[in-house]
Amino acid sequence: MKKLLVVLLALLPSLWFVFRSSGTVPHLGHFSDDGVYVGTAASLADGRGFRVESLPGEPYQVRYPPLYPLFLMPGAGGGRSLAVLLFLTMLGLLAAIWHWRPEPALVLLAGWNAYAVLFANSALSEVFGTVWLVLCAALLERERVWQAALAASAAYLTRTALIAVPGGAILWLAWKRRWRDAALFGLIFAPVFVGWAWYVTAHTEPGVSGTRAFYSDYSKFFGDNFSLELAPTIIQTNLPHLVAGAAGLLFFNGSDDFLEINFARLLLFAAVSGLVRRARAEGVGPFEFMAVPYVCALAVWNYVPQERFLFPVLPLLAFGFVREIRFQSAMLRNNWATQRGAVVVFGAVLGAGLLWAAHRTAVSALVFAPSIPMRYIEVLPERERAFEWVRQNTPATANFLAAEDVALRRFTGRHGIGFHFPTRYFYTNDQAAISAYHSDIIPRMRAEGLGYLLIGPFDMELDLFPADREKILRHWMALPELETVYESALYRVRRFRSER
Repeated sequence: MKKLLVVLLALLPSLWFVFRSSGTVPHLGHFSDDGVYVGTAASLADGRGFRVESLPGEPYQVRYPPLYPLFLMPGAGGGRSLAVLLFLTMLGLLAAIWHWRPEPALVLLAGWNAYAVLFANSALSEVFGTVWLVLCAALLERERVWQAALAASAAYLTRTALIAVPGGAILWLAWKRRWRDAALFGLIFAPVFVGWAWYVTAHTEPGVSGTRAFYSDYSKFFGDNFSLELAPTIIQTNLPHLVAGAAGLLFFNGSDDFLEINFARLLLFAAVSGLVRRARAEGVGPFEFMAVPYVCALAVWNYVPQERFLFPVLPLLAFGFVREIRFQSAMLRNNWATQRGAVVVFGAVLGAGLLWAAHRTAVSALVFAPSIPMRYIEVLPERERAFEWVRQNTPATANFLAAEDVALRRFTGRHGIGFHFPTRYFYTNDQAAISAYHSDIIPRMRAEGLGYLLIGPFDMELDLFPADREKILRHWMALPELETVYESALYRVRRFRSER
């Protein structure tokens, strides 16, 4: 009964999220990746194969492994069936954590984490992949090697970056001198690795580059944006973000406030301290062996390692944090008889910090996370009218340049390409190139065979400063090559003047 109550309490933010979202996923496509996952699931469900549904030509999808789209297939039509599947990923995460470390505080920290709530209910693969990671760690500690190998294979077939799971597991087994178990683990995982690698090689679109590579081939997109000359800059930029992202998982920080940033770092330090104490007392666990290569890979990846990419290490950090708080509490109790003054002062500071962290956790889970779908619900009537116009007034073969390419394909049947500038521009701080990528759209539209431009209310919000965004939107509206054929308060459709 106690376990059930803890799980129900941990699920309250997710239930609130589902209620605020009207039991659907109105924000599908907000992260781009989420829309590609569901689009691939829809393509599989329709018998069209493993393809990028929203992209013109619907090429094979070799950017993401197949397990998560297969999981999403029953909900590929969207609506409540998809919301139910996504909610199950949170339930799976809590169950996996309980299996790994049956501690109520740890389960509650995961269930009330704003990023866990948002990602689990947004068709992103982070939570689903973390479930398999945690299960693998738990099974290894129980010496269930072949089951752990299957869980590690599932993690890798969910997110390519989670190859750190089988890699770290084999390293941990070798460190423990369990050579036979390490060999068995490798034999089970090897066919999975080879099979997916063969599929990717056989189905990669020849000569793919630029934005199309972003959609269909992550390795090619990485190759286009990484070089040995740029590597030091990428690492130098990513390392501070690694710390900030890990700290942000423990204490949601929505601003650049000096006090909040450093308080989050203090919580991260406490988590690491707890893990070190645990390692000294009980030895290093398999989760740590998986987390280290994963974090090292993020340091050289051509994306800033924010909270989303660091999410798989959340259970480990939360566990370390719980261990450290228990250690500090025990130390206060042990020193009460001899150092009451110091204990009162330190205990008051510790209690105040925990109350602040608990308050921020609750607010971020109950307010910030649901705010994403609520924004889309507010614009839903305008979007429906715009998409209805597209269905009625554009040919079925029309291709769009559109930030909302996933929603466009889902609700109108038209294909599109979004805005995903080369990340090397960010690392070289080339603001002129970023601006040019977004403003010089005519050559790109012609090269990609895009006849229409769809302008929506949330375009480029994550990539540009508000002033730069407004400047580019005005530029788009003034382009002489395009004419406006639909306009409302929030949406505009422009097309090449030659198209009639």
